[in-house]
Amino acid sequence: MNATLNRKEDDRTDAAETSIAKPAKVLCVDDQPANLLTLEATLADLDLDLVKAGSGPEALRQLLQDDFALILMDVRMPDMDGFETAELIRQRKRCQHTPIIFLTAAERDDLQIFKGYALGAVDYLCKPIVPQVLRSKVAVFVDIHRKTQRIKEQAELVRRLELQEHQRQLVEAEERFESQRLREELRMARIIQQKLFPVAPLPSTGFDVSGASYPAEATGGDYFDYVPMRDGGLGVVVGDVSGHGFGPALLMAELRAYLRAFLLTRTDVGEIVGLLNRALAEDAPDGHFATVLLARLDPATRSLVYASAGHTPGYVLGASGQIKAVLKATGMPLAVLPDGDFPTAAAPPLEPGDLLLLLTDGILEAHDPSGKLFGSPRVFDVVRSHQAETAHEIVHTLYDAVRAFCGAQTQLDDMTAIVIKPAPAA
Repeated sequence: MNATLNRKEDDRTDAAETSIAKPAKVLCVDDQPANLLTLEATLADLDLDLVKAGSGPEALRQLLQDDFALILMDVRMPDMDGFETAELIRQRKRCQHTPIIFLTAAERDDLQIFKGYALGAVDYLCKPIVPQVLRSKVAVFVDIHRKTQRIKEQAELVRRLELQEHQRQLVEAEERFESQRLREELRMARIIQQKLFPVAPLPSTGFDVSGASYPAEATGGDYFDYVPMRDGGLGVVVGDVSGHGFGPALLMAELRAYLRAFLLTRTDVGEIVGLLNRALAEDAPDGHFATVLLARLDPATRSLVYASAGHTPGYVLGASGQIKAVLKATGMPLAVLPDGDFPTAAAPPLEPGDLLLLLTDGILEAHDPSGKLFGSPRVFDVVRSHQAETAHEIVHTLYDAVRAFCGAQTQLDDMTAIVIKPAPAA
């Protein structure tokens, strides 16, 4: 910005110097051509642009066309004398301050001189005029004119620069305001989305359940939930809408709304996932899809059935950390085909000390600065080493381990995990 302003200032200064370098215009008014020639010869060695007028009316016409540094005016002219011409000149705002030197062949008359000064004359010379005196006076007034013009142009330059600075500050203020507004909108969007996720522990379900979602941006496309079902079962869902940001977040909110509505009237997880698929197939933009794993846990028997629409596998770990079951996909991702089939699958009932782990691919595909993936083996190592802790502690420890592994790498995908442990017997 400073460089731009400096260039503009230099350009403006160059233009001003070019303008000032032009010869100053001086208007010579006399009804005698010989007198005009004498003035021209006297002032020839000065850098001037002399404009000659043979009468008062002709002088007024010249003043309508140009600005002059000085007017040399004969007093005694037929029809309109110098005083009458000067009076009309002073009535025009543009010429009110143009200096006038009156020239006269008459004898020096104090009343005439006073009249000339009253009309705004700056000097009064009697003929025959001493050339050196005339040149000296003309040179002084031309120099004053040039300096006055330079001051005006510099003042205009300062005004323009101040205006540019003011406009720059306005642009910066608008950008700051817009940035603050956007940050506030993002903050509110994140708060609203986080409120869509369960935060309080479920009362008396027979399970220790906890989950968390960490979006890559202010909002994300991951989803998790656990909802009591109408038949007494516990519905647990984890999902991942393709992409991350505002668009996937909106599709995720729609998925949540549909799912909660279907859970009010249905208990078959395969049927519910099929209904979700048909609903999203109509609404999702082309090329967008979602993966979902919906499980139903029976608090009494601790049995587990699920349907998975192309989602990352879930795992049941035994008390000693061994993998007892892998919850693989039972169908394609949602919104790919409206009539997709999503059969239900079963996993072994959860025993005391077992652990159910559901997650999204953002955890598995997180990578360190060298490009190495976090991967499922590291997930199992973290979970196994903290399996005795609460579900809440395991979830957050897992995320901390992923972020530590990634180091300074930017989080590229949303990360979500759910841990479910059978509650200890009373």
